[in-house]
Amino acid sequence: MYIIKKTENKINCIDDKAWDNADVANIDKINWSEFGCAPKTTGKILYNDYGIYVRLETDEKPLLARHCNQNDKVCCDSCMEFFFRPNENDARYLNFEFNPFGTMYLAIRTSRYDAVHPDKDKKYFDVKSYVDDKRWALQFCIPFEFIDGIFGSHTKKIYGNLYKCGDETLKIHYATYYPVMTKEPDYHRPEFFGEFILE
Repeated sequence: MYIIKKTENKINCIDDKAWDNADVANIDKINWSEFGCAPKTTGKILYNDYGIYVRLETDEKPLLARHCNQNDKVCCDSCMEFFFRPNENDARYLNFEFNPFGTMYLAIRTSRYDAVHPDKDKKYFDVKSYVDDKRWALQFCIPFEFIDGIFGSHTKKIYGNLYKCGDETLKIHYATYYPVMTKEPDYHRPEFFGEFILE
């Protein structure tokens, strides 16, 4: 179980001091033996009255970034992802995926096969992506008005997972926060989502 702590302030930057109070989620579950290693990747999540803030960071090298258009297949680049069901009584989930450019893939789904793409771009989610010679860090915010407009409301208990992948990177890798018990890599399996609790 991951506890999403509340902060009173808007989180303005990737290294905002508010992140010091967030629990660390180590995205280090290697569920498929043929992909035996993955970059060190962590996630942090906070919320305030406005929305849910997500921060992801990896030491992956070298990074691969090719896709520039929203809803391109950023999972083929160096990619960090957050999938979640914001209403525990609704089977649909949101899948957010990003490459180092901050290019976003966003869909509403119940499975891999039924994506609906909302008409919101990365500016709406205040996507920030930062790369230097040691890390790639990413931050974005999911407004509650967006969540509640789709799902009617959000619940204190939500279900989801944090992912690291790179389908076409130099070292192909797949890592998760909560285990995914499938024979082959497949992140679109909400039955394996774990609990995230809004404190």
